[in-house]
Amino acid sequence: MQHRVHITLLGLSIVLLGACSGPAPPQDKEEARAKGRDTDVTVFDDMIQTQDRARAVEDITLGRKSDLDDALEQAEGSSQ
Repeated sequence: MQHRVHITLLGLSIVLLGACSGPAPPQDKEEARAKGRDTDVTVFDDMIQTQDRARAVEDITLGRKSDLDDALEQAEGSSQ
């Protein structure tokens, strides 16, 4: 008898958990491809967006470093 109660409670809890989940958000395939992914929304979006911003800042920083290196080389060349 107690075994049936456990199975019934387990079944009800599974049904309730399934009912709590909402429908999947619509996927914009073009936006997902632009992000280099299969889907446009993931549970890791916050972390991925942070990494994307860090890469963008790194690109800007490397570009500025390259400009500074070029300016230094020109300055060194003109002083000799």
